[in-house]
Amino acid sequence: MSGIFQFIKGGGVMMYPLILCSVLMIALIIERIISYRKAGVDGDTLLDGVKSVYDGGSEKGIMQSRALCESMPGCVSRMFSRGLKNAHRSADAIEMALEQEAANEIPLLDANLPVIKTIINIAPLLGLLGTIAGMISAFRIASEAGLSNPTAILGGVSEALISTATGITLAAVGFVFYNYFTNQSRKITEDMEFYGAELVNFLTGRID
Repeated sequence: MSGIFQFIKGGGVMMYPLILCSVLMIALIIERIISYRKAGVDGDTLLDGVKSVYDGGSEKGIMQSRALCESMPGCVSRMFSRGLKNAHRSADAIEMALEQEAANEIPLLDANLPVIKTIINIAPLLGLLGTIAGMISAFRIASEAGLSNPTAILGGVSEALISTATGITLAAVGFVFYNYFTNQSRKITEDMEFYGAELVNFLTGRID
């Protein structure tokens, strides 16, 4: 533990905002992982389940279908429930209901991603600022003591390298997770579009 504190202290004052960014990004990554795990659902299984209990559009069948959807977490499940609520209406009305529910879900899928992207962008800049501060410190010591005190000079250079390495590492890790979350959001959105169309086709009799 003392080694960690020594490392942070050695990186200079810019290590503190970098640590704050690190803690915030870790919290957001955990939150997004949990959210996407809850948002995902096996669309084929859900659609087959709805078809098995729909019972030709009877009131009981619709209620059972909605109950099945509401018992399962996920964006597709909530969208199905909204579509089944309008099952007796026209195809256009069902599609509109599905689109409205999808429009409510998409912002939740992308929540906190802009914050992660902001951290990715500013972390290297904070590290660079720490580099500049460290080099200024090293040059100031060199101008005051000349080259007779190489330890102090190297300490300033070390401070510069630590903050830069921390900023780049933070940005690299954040970039990997940001791309992963973006792909997850896009996949779930595509699932909503595909299975929403499949549900409309089934409810309106376009397909069996």
